[in-house]
Amino acid sequence: MRRVQTALPSATRSDPPKASRVALMASRVPTVLVAVVCAVGIGALVVAGILQRVAFPDWGLANLDTEVSIATFFSATLLWATALWWLLAAATVRPRAPAIWVWWAVLAWLAFDEGSAIHEKLERWLETDWQLLYVPVMGIAALALWGVIRRYRSQPRIAVLLAAGAGVWIAVLALELVQNWGGAPVQAEIYVPTMITEETLEMIGSAVLLIAGMLALQRTVGALPENDE
Repeated sequence: MRRVQTALPSATRSDPPKASRVALMASRVPTVLVAVVCAVGIGALVVAGILQRVAFPDWGLANLDTEVSIATFFSATLLWATALWWLLAAATVRPRAPAIWVWWAVLAWLAFDEGSAIHEKLERWLETDWQLLYVPVMGIAALALWGVIRRYRSQPRIAVLLAAGAGVWIAVLALELVQNWGGAPVQAEIYVPTMITEETLEMIGSAVLLIAGMLALQRTVGALPENDE
């Protein structure tokens, strides 16, 4: 009697679940290249924004403090890219980490908000400072980020980048508050430099969190057997 050998279906194996093709492709994007593109893009936008304020007021698309500009599009794109990489990290990391899913959702909301200027519109409609309106969002974001940092506490580069990105965003929120202090004369004096600094730091913070997400995905996909290809 011949023995018929049959291969066990892959579902019966104890290997980690396979990463999707998108995750595999995204994990191969060079972080150095992305960092350079972000640095060049941010630098160019900041220079153009300063020139628009001091010499070329007609450069409307270079205005850093408007809801429709190249900087707004670039900032929203950075956030969408950051949300995408963290979504892929959430979908492939094992064991599953609910905090990463919440963190991705926060980033996706911020990206949508940045591109649609929702918080500015809410502030005008409700006549209430948007930072007060967004206290619940900030609370959820802080808890989710803490959970993600704890998840990657054994990966110092990722954890440090997450903490650094969060620190930069906290500085952005502080600068937003500073712009509203001291009455009209003081506001007029400090508004432009604080606004330019705030917008610059916002883009830098998003870029740092994007790099952290890229490293997290590389770590996750690299840990799978033979990259699950």
